[in-house]
Formats: sequence, structure tokens, C-alpha cells
Amino acid sequence: MGHPLEDVIRNAGTFLLIGDSSQERFPGLSFHNYSTAKVPFYCLDLGGLTESRGGTKGAKVYTKIEDVPDDVGDLAILWVKPRSAKRAVEIAHEGGCTRVWFSFQTGHPEAVARARELGMEVVEIGRCPVYYMEHPVPICKAHIALVKLTGTYGKPPQTDPTAKRREIV
Repeated sequence: MGHPLEDVIRNAGTFLLIGDSSQERFPGLSFHNYSTAKVPFYCLDLGGLTESRGGTKGAKVYTKIEDVPDDVGDLAILWVKPRSAKRAVEIAHEGGCTRVWFSFQTGHPEAVARARELGMEVVEIGRCPVYYMEHPVPICKAHIALVKLTGTYGKPPQTDPTAKRREIV
């Protein structure tokens, strides 16, 4: 049996990736990973970016939740600054997401509390979903090897926003 987070990301279906380019938190590397691996997702940028940056330049990025197609699944992955995380949670909920994954440096306690108030399941706080993908791009493979070497990879999902951070960035 694999890690529970492997099951989450590998079986998510189409998910919503939320970033904020106005705060230098556009998830370009994650966007590239998901695109390269042909993982179905939609990206919403709170900063108004309409095309992706990074390794997969020029792909469609949405700026309003109401424009995201209806087939978005129940999982939202957040790549925003902590001060924007609560707003991102509310937008994900508005888009129909019932689960939320707070990636690196995103899991602010108020945002986690808001997700729970809205009835959303907090899947993880702090680790990158790319760690648990089947086919990450080469640059991420080295990072994943480091995460495995430190033992962080195998730890159970972190869902307590006040716990000691265990991110490796």
C-alpha cells in the first residue's frame, strides 16, 4: 500500500490549482509537472495571470472561479502566501471543492480553520503534491529523493496548522 498522499494526488481526477502571481506565488513548476505528466487540472491565478509561466508557457490560466469548467473535481491545491490562503480556501469552496491541500508555506491557521468551517477536508499542510505523483519532471526527482532521504516523505499527512513545519524547500 502506498502513502495516503499518493492516493490523493494520483486518484484526484481533475483538480484545481490556485496560485497568486501578484505575490510571486504562481505555481509554475507544479503547473509544468502536471502538464508534462498529463494530469488533469485547471489553474486559477488570483493575481490575474491568464497564461502559465515556467516550463509550460502560454497554457490557459483562469482568473475567476466562475470561468473554471464545471468538471473540476473536489480537490484544490493552494500555492499562495499565508495571508491569502483564507481567500483561496473560500474561492475553492465556491468552485465546488470539498478537499484542500495547502502546499509549501501556505497553511495559515485561519485558512485551515476556514476550510474546516466550510466542511472541507484538509488533506495536507506543507508538502508539495508533486512528491507523490507517478511521473514528476527530472528537476523535481532530486527534491523528492531528498525528501525521502530525510524521512519526510513517509510521514503521515500533516493536518495541524500549529505543528512544526516539515517542508523542505
